[in-house]
Amino acid sequence: MISSDFAPNENWDDAWISFKLLFQPWRWYYGKEIKKVKQKLFNLFKISNLKFKIALFLTGRAALYHLLKNLNLKPGDEILVQAFTCEAVVLPIIALKLKPVYVDIEPQSFSMNPIDLQKKLTEKAKVLILQHTFGITPIHKETILSFIKKHNLVLIEDIAHNINIKNQQSKIKKHFFLLSFGRSKALSSVFGGAIVGNEKKVMKKLKDLNLNQPSYSFIFKCLLYKPIVMLIKLTYNIFIGKMIHKAANFLGLFIPEITYQEKKGIFDLTFNKAYPNALAILLLHQLKKFDLMQKNRIQICDFYNKNIPNLPHPISNIPLLRYPFLSKNRNIIIQKAAKYNIFLGKWYDQVVAPKSLDLQKIGYSQGSCPNAQKVCEQIINLPTNVKIKEAKEIIKYLLLYSKHALYSKHALY
Repeated sequence: MISSDFAPNENWDDAWISFKLLFQPWRWYYGKEIKKVKQKLFNLFKISNLKFKIALFLTGRAALYHLLKNLNLKPGDEILVQAFTCEAVVLPIIALKLKPVYVDIEPQSFSMNPIDLQKKLTEKAKVLILQHTFGITPIHKETILSFIKKHNLVLIEDIAHNINIKNQQSKIKKHFFLLSFGRSKALSSVFGGAIVGNEKKVMKKLKDLNLNQPSYSFIFKCLLYKPIVMLIKLTYNIFIGKMIHKAANFLGLFIPEITYQEKKGIFDLTFNKAYPNALAILLLHQLKKFDLMQKNRIQICDFYNKNIPNLPHPISNIPLLRYPFLSKNRNIIIQKAAKYNIFLGKWYDQVVAPKSLDLQKIGYSQGSCPNAQKVCEQIINLPTNVKIKEAKEIIKYLLLYSKHALYSKHALY
């Protein structure tokens, strides 16, 4: 089984640590690992804890919710956010009675287009969320930073897809980074999120929040996740894994990444909790091998660059969370690859994913972001935290369908 979506980061060493923790409930809520995780993140960012502070949460969407809540914003204030994103970014905005303003993307780094940004700015705009899609640094980042300074906006850099430590410093007065440690992200503790920020008053409020811990059953399921998914991945090709997967879903052992309520466009308070020590232990282990995982991602991305035809500007030397390319035959490719147990992704198949989300309910007007809508129809994601042998399998089956004009001539960087 090869998958872009299903537990891309997990290995047997992660599963073993998680399995042992199942029998150590006294370590689940509190412990020294929370502090160690924060220090590791400071080291990763190469920043001082005197200038920046870190606040941890159960999810990235909870982190964003509390950050926005503590920025002294008023109902109706506007948050500039790109189309081609997910509900985790938009639902906290709506829950706080703020207004998301969707800015179109440029189809090179799949990030905010500064021309469309200028068109959609109003006096009510207070915050700009700059998304690093797939871990790509926005191609027009410097232009957008100048725009933020000129209009005195709060900057939230969304690096939930991958922590790219380059170019993280700026002179923005109120500068925050949004991180996610969800199970499909570059660092996985199954659930988790953080805000790293330089505004002391806001960060103090976030650190002083007295959020409830998730339940014992929630943590138990999180710890069970890694061992189960490794068994599924190991035995999927011989059908046993499929049966384990179905049984785990039937028994409710997997906590959904997106709840039924969120799919309906409602911010779910289920995940609005503190970050437990048990998940910090899992994250600490992933942080220890993060450099190796990043090097592997770069190697796999370079392999794709060399072996996927008709890429005018390949994405190189970047440890992408997922490798994106565009095809007019997206659905055919994904369906045919699945027959060989190769499950490719399609982040995002709607301007605000998932597909079931009612765009009208979250304030998006059809046609307002044409580039994003076009990309959503063609995007395919390849996994990057795989072995060269697996990457060769992916390319092998992709090339089987090359005669059908697999790849569109969209420019990528």
